Formats: sequence, C-alpha cells, structure tokens
Amino acid sequence: MSTIREILQRKGGTVLTIDRRASVLEAIGTMSKANIGALVIVEGGRHVGIFTERDYLRKIALEGRSSRETRVEQVMSAPLITVAPAEATQRAMETMTERRCRHLVVGDADEMVGIVSLGDLVKHMLVEKEAEVQQLSSYISGSY
Repeated sequence: MSTIREILQRKGGTVLTIDRRASVLEAIGTMSKANIGALVIVEGGRHVGIFTERDYLRKIALEGRSSRETRVEQVMSAPLITVAPAEATQRAMETMTERRCRHLVVGDADEMVGIVSLGDLVKHMLVEKEAEVQQLSSYISGSY
C-alpha cells in the first residue's frame, strides 16, 4: 500500500505560504507565478488556513469582491485539513472526497512537510496501476 510520503519523495516537500494580511491579488500572483493551485496561510509562524483557486472563484469572483482590497484571511479555508506522511494514498483520497477539498497539507507532528493535491494522488495511483499491469503482463507472457 502506497503512502503520502512516497508522493512527497517524488514531488518534493516545498510548500508556498503567504501572510494572512496579504491581498488576494498578491496571493493569486504568487500562485500564477509558481503554477500552483493553493497557498498555505500563515500568521506569526503558524499555519492557519489555505487559499485555493476554488476559494478565489467562489469568494472573490462570484461575490464581486476586489482582489486588491480583500485580504486572504477574509476568504481562506480554515481550519487546514491535514494528513500524516505515513497515511495511505487511498485513505487520503477518501479524506478529500469526504471533506470536498482538493489539497491536503502534509504534517509530521506540528511541522508542515508538504502538500498534496488531488492531481498528485491520481497521478501516483495511475503510475502504480501501470506498473501492476506491466508486472501481470510479464507474468502472463512468461518473461518475468
């Protein structure tokens, strides 16, 4: 059974953060520049929430708010939904489905060690299934 740790080993553990008082415009600029879909929101060194593309769409664009004048703390999703590095990828996907989110912050004790998206999980599971098919094909054809 694969774990979140395996995904982070392949992907890396970099997590971009932004201060809770930053404007939404700053946040989406950072996200666009880094080609990512979420930023973890920090306050005094603590992780207090997450701001995602979905938050922007639902809480800024659809409500007619100003990206320049709205602070991320006003529209972030909180509390953070977290997962341990040792968590099974299947369980993490179930958590995303149950909690209706697309990003999980990966934490080890009180330390944030990464972030995984739904896309990361799907990609990992596809790679696993392709390897399984290859192994079964080799077994069937006798070239194992």
